[in-house]
Amino acid sequence: MRLGLLTAAFPRLSLEKVASWASGNGFEMLEVACWPAAGGERRRYAGVSHIDVARLDPAKVREVLDRHGLEISSLAYYPNNLHPDAGERRAANAHLRKVIDAAAKLGVPTVGTFVGRDK
Repeated sequence: MRLGLLTAAFPRLSLEKVASWASGNGFEMLEVACWPAAGGERRRYAGVSHIDVARLDPAKVREVLDRHGLEISSLAYYPNNLHPDAGERRAANAHLRKVIDAAAKLGVPTVGTFVGRDK
């Protein structure tokens, strides 16, 4: 088992700074916050984005994580996909699709990938 953390707990730090702190404190994995840039006033963690999935540069993200010896366990975005307002629901689902695409581009492991794997 590897120790990781959710980057949303560090809303004012860049991915670089979170990665540096996490690595320096014995963490090996990051669940990286990927909320849309706006909306932080409405929900806990909303607006925290350590990876901007709309303008993703996979090489830059990998470089930061590799430099600090970290892996991504998952990308974090937890909207209300069944929101009663159709516009909010569409926006949440559209952003979620971007997060899923970003996970694929970054090579984020799928369920079961970590089982039995040694570092």
